[in-house]
Amino acid sequence: MPNRLARRPVALVAWCCAAAIGAATAIGAAVTGTYAVCAAGLFTLGGGALAAYRTVRATENRTDHAVLERLQRSPGLTPEGIAADLGLRPATVRLSLHRLAATHRLPPTAHPDSGR
Repeated sequence: MPNRLARRPVALVAWCCAAAIGAATAIGAAVTGTYAVCAAGLFTLGGGALAAYRTVRATENRTDHAVLERLQRSPGLTPEGIAADLGLRPATVRLSLHRLAATHRLPPTAHPDSGR
């Protein structure tokens, strides 16, 4: 079964590279005293970091939604079973279960501390 959860590693790498370039630009411009360029570098750094964060959060939200949907259909599945169904690693599913439990969105029959 192909992985239904679209990952965005290329976008994440691109945003992290933009943040790194912004940081290098800001440092170089601050050393040379060109503060307008430094400000632009800091702006790029912040934008790249924020976009990388939002990309990761969107992926986590899609994973949480897919895990929750799978649990609602089959409440007795283990994290390993859910991972196999979704094409994910069991550790990813366990993290998702903990996020769902922390936000009280987990069905009562599928609590991560109950061995599932």
